[in-house]
Amino acid sequence: MTLDAKTERRLLQLLDERDIRDVLTRYCRGVDRCDAELITSCYHPDAMDDHGTWLAWGRDAGATIVEKVRPGKDVAMHFMGNVHIEVEGDTAFAESYLMAYRTFQREGQDYTRVRALRFVDRFTRREGEWRIAERVVSDDWHRVDRVAETMAEAGQFRLGSKDREDPVYAIRRGPLARSPKRPD
Repeated sequence: MTLDAKTERRLLQLLDERDIRDVLTRYCRGVDRCDAELITSCYHPDAMDDHGTWLAWGRDAGATIVEKVRPGKDVAMHFMGNVHIEVEGDTAFAESYLMAYRTFQREGQDYTRVRALRFVDRFTRREGEWRIAERVVSDDWHRVDRVAETMAEAGQFRLGSKDREDPVYAIRRGPLARSPKRPD
């Protein structure tokens, strides 16, 4: 089967968009798991990241972000929603809507910060690989709420961790799930 030129272009664009989405989701995993190496792999070394409250070069983004997230102290989760990608040759522009959650303590009290934000990115493909060349974070709204109660103390849940012991990494080393009781 031979593809016509229009179909081939559309398929190549879909592959480009898929590769860019992979960078976006790897970035979120890297931040949420405090994996500096994974975060850094999403940027070209000379990329610029303007997060609003801090700036970093791509080569330093992983270390900068992990320092800000405070491994072992805070918990973060990024949920990505709408993503619009426009590919123009070896350059692409993406707008990604996110909800970002983060826990922290202030004067011994637990708080949760919720941010509705957008990543406005310019990606470039170099040597066949898409990475972030420029990122600007745009906050649409945010809020901080005092935590009245959590369920984590009950021990009912397997908690994620901000390291290579998190289930997303641990499952690759072997069985992770607990065995259900056998019926009698």
